[in-house]
Amino acid sequence: MKTLTKTLSIDSRFLHLYRPLVRRLAIVFVITAGLVLAALLFFDERLVKRTSEALISSVADGVEHNLKEAFSLNAELLTLARQQVQDIPLAEDTPDAELFARLGPFLRSYPSLDSINLADTAGNEFVVIREGAGFRTRRIHAAQPNIARWQQIRDGQPVESWERKTDTAPTERPWFKGAMKHDPLARYWTEPYTFLSTKEPGISVSTRWTPQDSGREHVIAMNLSLASVTKLTTTQQPSKNGLTLVFGEQDKVIGLPRSERFHDERSIAAAELLPVSQLGIAEVDQAMEAWDESGRSDNVFAYSDADGKTWWAGFSSIELDEDHTVWSTVLVPRSDLFGALVVTRNLTIIGLISAGILLAAAIFFSSMRAIRRQLRETVDRIEQKLGQYHVEEKIGEGGNGTVYRARHALLRRPTALKLMNPEFARSDAARERFEHEVRLTSGLSHPNTVAIYDFGHTSDGTLYYAMELLEGGTLSRLVQLGGPLPAGRAIHLLAQACGSLAEAHSKGLIHRDIKPSNLIVCERGGLYDVVKVVDFGLVKEMAEVDGNLTQADVLIGTPFFMAPEIISRPGAASPQSDLYALGAVGYFIVSGRQVFEGQSAVEICAAHLHDVPERPSAKASCPVPADLEDILMACLEKDPQARPADAEAVRDALLRCKDAGTWGPAEAKAWWSEYASGLGGGEPEEDAVPMTRTELLVDLDSRLVSMQAPGQPENER
Repeated sequence: MKTLTKTLSIDSRFLHLYRPLVRRLAIVFVITAGLVLAALLFFDERLVKRTSEALISSVADGVEHNLKEAFSLNAELLTLARQQVQDIPLAEDTPDAELFARLGPFLRSYPSLDSINLADTAGNEFVVIREGAGFRTRRIHAAQPNIARWQQIRDGQPVESWERKTDTAPTERPWFKGAMKHDPLARYWTEPYTFLSTKEPGISVSTRWTPQDSGREHVIAMNLSLASVTKLTTTQQPSKNGLTLVFGEQDKVIGLPRSERFHDERSIAAAELLPVSQLGIAEVDQAMEAWDESGRSDNVFAYSDADGKTWWAGFSSIELDEDHTVWSTVLVPRSDLFGALVVTRNLTIIGLISAGILLAAAIFFSSMRAIRRQLRETVDRIEQKLGQYHVEEKIGEGGNGTVYRARHALLRRPTALKLMNPEFARSDAARERFEHEVRLTSGLSHPNTVAIYDFGHTSDGTLYYAMELLEGGTLSRLVQLGGPLPAGRAIHLLAQACGSLAEAHSKGLIHRDIKPSNLIVCERGGLYDVVKVVDFGLVKEMAEVDGNLTQADVLIGTPFFMAPEIISRPGAASPQSDLYALGAVGYFIVSGRQVFEGQSAVEICAAHLHDVPERPSAKASCPVPADLEDILMACLEKDPQARPADAEAVRDALLRCKDAGTWGPAEAKAWWSEYASGLGGGEPEEDAVPMTRTELLVDLDSRLVSMQAPGQPENER
């Protein structure tokens, strides 16, 4: 026993024995973890929400206060500047030095100011502009409106002067036109725009008045650089990774959030006045989308970014004056708040974890005893009966047997070895059915039918047989990998299945369980896309009179592919019943959908009996040729007599289709080169290899399900 255990590597080869234990432990773990997580979330989420709201509210209030303070200061400075120049008419003989002496100190004292404009309705203008440690002035006389006279001023003295042409009249500037539309001495705020003189983005506040002894109205404007607003939003950081920004009408950015992209004056100036959506900051874009969905109101809410991380966002409106409102936005990632929170562990969570550990321990020890017992029984059976085969691993389990990957001890040929399950070995009827499957399958020699190599039984009476090992995937797996098959490939595969069925029908055999998982597509001898029809466990001899095997009062098959006559009269199976199932298989592989779908086996069977199927082209995502579609619909006729005469007739019809021959060895080889690695996974274990798997076995006398796939939901049988 020890030698055999070492040879078979029981700890890994029989890993399937441990799967129920792993599933039970996983369920205990998931339930315990779920309860613990729910408790943590119940306490933590509320705390995080309260903290987030308080933090966002505090930062938003700070931004609002500082913005209003900055704008109020500019408005007050505007009044002071107007008082400085209100008695000086802006005429050609007014010295630049006197105007600079009165306006320059404002720029020296308040760094947030970009420039000051003074103009009158005649077209005269004087501008003071901050430039590094000095200033520049620009003067336009109404007599020469296209000439701008510039001066460079350092330490209060002009050091350089020059002239340039200009084509923009002062009276056309936003701040001038806006002030002229308002009452005298009323303050007017412009929308954010790019300053003509400095090319920097900013906002202007202006007012108008008429100096004494002058018939012309004058307008003075203070220009606030948006860089000062960005400085505010980048320094008022709500948390380590939080963001703050301010935007105005049409979602144009006024104050940028902190980002590595905005690292110097040039990058900041280029980004200001852009729509928020053009900043390219994903967290901000997602917050704006969520805010739009909530109706763009003042509120705090949570949202998820592209990585599934939770953020808290707060949007607050800031009214600068009765005509201008801007919005401040504060974003805080939920993860930033956990470092500052102390999560209190309570007795409920400790109790849940302790109970989960105790339950898992009880399940583990009880399951290990059962596994050891079953392992001893399995090793004993294999040791007794499999002298000429070396068992490598379990590869599947059917309704009455288990399939192993094996290798002949002398020939070293890979083999699929099917052992009858011990619980069935004690039933004479089950033994007869197992022998029935082997006897009938071994009598078939078509290259598209799975080949039987050997058959026998051990000293304890356990039956087994060896068959060819198929390396490939089911039709279900092909559709799962690449979607519905092209018409040429579908015809190529279905025609091969017809060949296998034609031989079986000619020998008086009906498969009764044709479905995608019983049609294996594999590579044989360098040929790709070779179809093998497997699982003859439900096969019926048309001349069979032994009621124990045919069971005329038992409904057998797979609901998705069951012919109407089998549902209404289980003993009425005929070759046309297999053709109906083959038509349903073809329908599935070209459309990716079943002929009829439902929530239960009863609902699906009722549809097969009474409903007219839609044509596959109505469900398919790609075109289905009409000639192929007509063949499939003919196979799906309710009346068996209305279906094709036999499998050969279906094959001949398929080969006459326009797309027949468009899928050949080159196309098959190319497909296998790309997808072969995925054929072995992604579908139920029983579909990966040839084996018997009874999908629906109902005793019509008792109306009870008498045999079914272990653990399989009803709507999948």
